Amino acid sequence: GLEPVLRSGAKAGDILAVAGTLGKAAAGLEILQSEIADAKHAFDDLVSIQLRPMPPIPAGVLANKAGATSMLDVSDGLAKDASRIAKASGVTIQIDKSALLGFEAVLELAALRLEVTPENWVLFGGEDHALLATFPEDAALPKEFKPIGRVLASTGVLVLLDDLELQENGWDSIRG
Repeated sequence: GLEPVLRSGAKAGDILAVAGTLGKAAAGLEILQSEIADAKHAFDDLVSIQLRPMPPIPAGVLANKAGATSMLDVSDGLAKDASRIAKASGVTIQIDKSALLGFEAVLELAALRLEVTPENWVLFGGEDHALLATFPEDAALPKEFKPIGRVLASTGVLVLLDDLELQENGWDSIRG
């Protein structure tokens, strides 16, 4: 059978890719907790992901068969879980900010309604039941996986968003 893919096998040059949703569960939670009466109804698709997550388990098997070098469930948010792979593999992970725009776009209306930025949900929202994996550059990615970055030789920083260090627990530490 297939050997399990660990979080420690990412190598410089690998492609970082994600299967599943990013930010939707966090958006759903914030909508549930908000005081906006009609928001729950307006964004019931986001709320239902928070209440009834669907883990992309088959995608994990496909990733394994495609030669994934590392893999991890995104349970605590993209930034934190990318940093776990980086730490375990001794590499730096660079996330391409523009590759996240599609994930942000589907949250735009809910974010406007709650007056927050969707980027925070995508980067730091957990419980989305997505899979984060790294693949060799020449691997054929399963169609469930969208490339969102790459693996670099360690720069002393765990995760970069474009060229800025990404703190694993959100922007709060930067804001003060």
